[in-house]
Amino acid sequence: MASRRAWIVAAVAALLAGSEVLAHGWYPVWCCSDRDCRELTSAKGETVVETEDGYRLWDGRFIGREYTKASPDAKFHMCEEQRTRAIVCFFVPQGQS
Repeated sequence: MASRRAWIVAAVAALLAGSEVLAHGWYPVWCCSDRDCRELTSAKGETVVETEDGYRLWDGRFIGREYTKASPDAKFHMCEEQRTRAIVCFFVPQGQS
């Protein structure tokens, strides 16, 4: 019984770890080492306004067009250093860069 429980716990842990890898799997390693990257969601107030020169974030930060990268989906994504909040990479949906 204990070995079966251990097997179930290990299987669930593997599934959870695998889903995180898939969620972050496409971010370039040089950008964030698959850490600190996320999809921006307007439901959380994470809005992006396109300007002539780049993109203005909900918190006032600005990313120039020359610093953007193409997003593989129709969503904005950002990688930022958690301590300093410095933006390492900013991904823009294709057709908006």
